[in-house]
Amino acid sequence: MTAGFDPLVHIDWKTPGGEWLALLPPSYPHIPALCGPAFEALLDELCNEMPEVCFDALATALAREGFDLWNLDAGGDDYRPVIVPTDQRERFARHWREHNAAPRFTPTLIEAQTPPARPPRRSKLKWLQDVHDYPGPTSVHAYNYRNGWAAITEQDEDRWLCFLIDYNPWPPTEQDMLEARDDGVDGADLQLIDANVQHSLWKRQVTRGAYGSDDRYQYEIRQGDAVEGFGPAQIQWPAFEEPCVVVDGQIYERQRLYDPEPLTRIWRITAQTSEVIFEHPDELTLLPIGPNRLLFMQHNGPQCWICNQAPAQHAVIAAKPMPAEGYQLRAATAYLEGDEVLLFSEGTRPNREHSGYQETVLLAWRFNFITGASTRAVLDGFGSELRQDTRLLTTQPKQVITLRTFHGQLHVARGHGDWWVWNYHTQTFGTHTLAWFWNQRSNEVLKLSSKDIPRVKPQIRYVAAQDRYLAFETEYVARLPEFAQMVEVLGSEGLVFE
Repeated sequence: MTAGFDPLVHIDWKTPGGEWLALLPPSYPHIPALCGPAFEALLDELCNEMPEVCFDALATALAREGFDLWNLDAGGDDYRPVIVPTDQRERFARHWREHNAAPRFTPTLIEAQTPPARPPRRSKLKWLQDVHDYPGPTSVHAYNYRNGWAAITEQDEDRWLCFLIDYNPWPPTEQDMLEARDDGVDGADLQLIDANVQHSLWKRQVTRGAYGSDDRYQYEIRQGDAVEGFGPAQIQWPAFEEPCVVVDGQIYERQRLYDPEPLTRIWRITAQTSEVIFEHPDELTLLPIGPNRLLFMQHNGPQCWICNQAPAQHAVIAAKPMPAEGYQLRAATAYLEGDEVLLFSEGTRPNREHSGYQETVLLAWRFNFITGASTRAVLDGFGSELRQDTRLLTTQPKQVITLRTFHGQLHVARGHGDWWVWNYHTQTFGTHTLAWFWNQRSNEVLKLSSKDIPRVKPQIRYVAAQDRYLAFETEYVARLPEFAQMVEVLGSEGLVFE
């Protein structure tokens, strides 16, 4: 092969721009366009884009420096981008057309594009402030985070350790959950299910069977270094659906059974008692709706029930049917106040540029479960925005459309005052929502996207003790700016429920 014409980078069609563009500077250290602030800005813009989308932008940047971008096509679903000086264009093309030895490649020049007019950039703001680095990879998710505390496990040779991270102070603090124990418990057997300043509540695996159905669990409560059992003595429970709900010191669990017929049982477990308080054939989601009340919601239908757990008033009564089916989005339901909850569902619409493509749009509902009254808002823009080439064959005319669609997971949690934070997690290409901040009184919305915080996909949570929003990543946790600063930079829009 002629020197300088060799493919130095080989990528798959699923490789996002942030991964493969970072391979270019060490491969082509002599090219100014691949270093400095301009290249960092290009990485920010293309970090989550498909290779073909990146090619157009990269070719345009390279053309300004007198370089061409080529792809050596081997007829598969991979790419071999090569950068050569523009004055060697003919030599490069002729070299690969005349190259008869294996492997055989077809050289394709990536044409530089006329850059579109860019929208005005938002004011610069350092979004990830006061960064606290973890000593090792730390996964904080919906199942191990409770009210400003998170329990994480870490392998240490032949056993697992367990640490309770307290995010209420800054920087966060950690406590070893096994240090004061002498009962031989393994950290992997402990799962945090509730926490506050007085105590933490845990589920502990006590039997590991040959099958998951044979596993058994008990509960324990920890105050300082003192650990005591919680629930009826000697009773061991099977695996329940995650997550559980803890209300007023009582645990509510969902047990999903399939034999002889599908059935969901809801258990109420207190410090001394346990009982089944409700059964239904469908899957259910549990939502606390004020003191001594819970809402049981059907996954695959509109039914819901109010469970009153006040002393001497235990009862489960049918509520008004919900206005939309939610299935997995049922877990994102939030209690607002009084008898009103916030629900989510999905709708569809044709793409604006190509009627053959459908987009999924997220819908929010304010629903009164006593009167049945509801209003709906279309959450246009909540989700992913990706550029899609509609060609089925490379010989067809190129048509790139923009898809705006909801394709991921939604997590809803309390923010400060009347605000809520709606997190979006997705594995799609393109730019996407990170979180929306929504005010339940004014219906104002602040929209935080991957354009504001590129290259990472943090989970945003509000910690009341700090009165700050925190961005959780695997390698670190960081504080976002004061909310007033966020409003100043992001601006706000009105969400219309009708």
